[in-house]
Amino acid sequence: MYTLDKRCQEILRSIVYANGYIKVQDIALQMGVSKRSAYYDINKIDEWLISRKIPVLEQKRGKGVRLNEDQKESIRKVVREYISAERIDPYQVFTPEERYHIEICSIIIGRHELYIEDFMEICDVSRNTIINDLKNVMMILQGYDLNLKYSIKSGYTITGDVIRKRAVFFLYFPALWTYYTHSIFTNREKEEIHAILKELKTMEHALHAEYVSGTLPTLATFISTIGQRKETLSFPDMDEQEIVETQEYALVDTTFPAMEPDEKIYISLHLLGSRLQAVPVHVMKEDKQHRLLATKLVREFEQLSSIYYDDVDELIDAITAHFMTSMYRYRYGIQLGNPLLENIKNEYSELFELTKNAYRCIQNDIGIMISDAEIGYLTLHFGAFITPNNIEKRPYRILIICPNGIGAGKMLKTEVATLVPQATEIINIPLGQYQKDHTYDVVISTVFLEEEKNLILVHPILTDQDRITILRKCMQTQPHDRMQIDEITKIAQRYIPAERIDDFHTELQDYFASTRIHKAPVKNYGMGLRYYLRPDHIVTVSERLSWDEAIIKTCQPLLMADSITQDYIDAILYDQRSNGLYMFLTEGLVLAHTASENGVKHLDVSLAACNQPISFLNGRQAKIIISLCAEDQTKHIRILNDILELFSKKKNIEIISQFTKPLEVYEYIMSQLGEEK
Repeated sequence: MYTLDKRCQEILRSIVYANGYIKVQDIALQMGVSKRSAYYDINKIDEWLISRKIPVLEQKRGKGVRLNEDQKESIRKVVREYISAERIDPYQVFTPEERYHIEICSIIIGRHELYIEDFMEICDVSRNTIINDLKNVMMILQGYDLNLKYSIKSGYTITGDVIRKRAVFFLYFPALWTYYTHSIFTNREKEEIHAILKELKTMEHALHAEYVSGTLPTLATFISTIGQRKETLSFPDMDEQEIVETQEYALVDTTFPAMEPDEKIYISLHLLGSRLQAVPVHVMKEDKQHRLLATKLVREFEQLSSIYYDDVDELIDAITAHFMTSMYRYRYGIQLGNPLLENIKNEYSELFELTKNAYRCIQNDIGIMISDAEIGYLTLHFGAFITPNNIEKRPYRILIICPNGIGAGKMLKTEVATLVPQATEIINIPLGQYQKDHTYDVVISTVFLEEEKNLILVHPILTDQDRITILRKCMQTQPHDRMQIDEITKIAQRYIPAERIDDFHTELQDYFASTRIHKAPVKNYGMGLRYYLRPDHIVTVSERLSWDEAIIKTCQPLLMADSITQDYIDAILYDQRSNGLYMFLTEGLVLAHTASENGVKHLDVSLAACNQPISFLNGRQAKIIISLCAEDQTKHIRILNDILELFSKKKNIEIISQFTKPLEVYEYIMSQLGEEK
């Protein structure tokens, strides 16, 4: 399988774990390519199958492509053989960002001096490409207060705070582990790293812990190079004795007796801070600030997004626990990479941007630069607590296994609850607790479970094809549909030869699934500002108004359009008198809104452009007031992101506030917005 390029591997993976046919058009949409390119990739997959004496994909007009169970098992066997032989795609091509990370990690763990020629060999690119890469590497490192240095004697090195430098390695290396272990390390280095990894896994078992995917291989790689380092570590404001007394330190001390004491503390900190479970409370000093930060962040997200959580205390508890662990990690330079980041940005881009904007309200309080990787994890927390609409429960039990972080597991559970509303029970368990003798109808897992009969293998961040697979599989296994198919099969037994009845049953399942489920449900983040904002929903104000007069004037178009009742305006005025500060998105811009139950009839937005600044009760002033009425938790999110994008350019507030006609405001805003998605 690893001689196929990445896209073909992904397509084949989808076909292997699909239940029934996959339409070529759906494959093209999933991969972001043309239908012609999808057919070309399918032909390459057929060639790969033939080379391994496996029958080619079955193709049917109007249905798509599929594999039978024998073909699937043959492919799984090939994959297992390739993995055990530690092979990798020889045609792998890296993105520029991947090359930057490879170059940084190679310098940090370099066992010898590194020059441009070495990077050319590692990344298989030209000298000019590497020269340009190193300019970008320099900029990336500067963001962490680190510097890239070069000398003829030492080659390229990274200078700066030791803890920060190590943190960068732990942030980037997990995604590169497979490439390094297969293509960079010598056999001797691999043996050493795998021996250390085995010891770490023994420690994981002894600690009854589960670590974020990629953590232990990265830690093993790092430990293998410790002996070559001449670095001085210091842990200011930390009670080192507290760490020494942990079970983690005792295991590190026993397993690596020759290691320097400060390095033992550092490795122990990683074992404490990288687990999926929260860091043990006895290790962390109790700090009310974590809860205050979590509360502030959640309130800011609610006000910014107009998503008001039913289980807000539970969400604050979850983010408090996350902060306790993540702030602990950051304090000691324990960076966790987020292998799901690009998927989160693609699948939940609107939530990610809202989370990033909400986070700015606590950035100064934290005093640490938080990476997009961390924002990605916070996005999963916020997404996981959004209440699915119109859930009707029927008897059905689903087991979820997702060893990719607590947030990813919760988000996966939330999506599954939306996709399969008839489920009476959906639970997440750690991989270590899985037993094949369970009573669940289906198992949805992000890792392969060889003996699981009702497995739905998915990505940690669901793709559209994953959603289709879940829907089809759950439809086939839920009692009502399964009973219908079984009853039809019983009748058919009178007319179909016994040796063909199983094939009939399978094809009937496929038929039911394919006719009822053609495409993945769309995540409804609604239309954007371009769709909702009309000239008759814009007012221009030349006179000086009080804050309450300005809000009433802004909301009038919504009242006239029957989008809200008078109660909605009254609730905004009451909220402003009670809370004051919360309505400001940025200096000069107010978002006037309140909860949907206070008089929202349907989603809408209006805007007031004020020549004269409006003074609010908190002493701040605004020239742009936007009123948004949201009818549920998600359909207005794209509008909000458009607003944030539009006014991220401070000049737009001044420009728009100077217009005297609504049509001028409308035309300018439309010129600044991108095309509606």
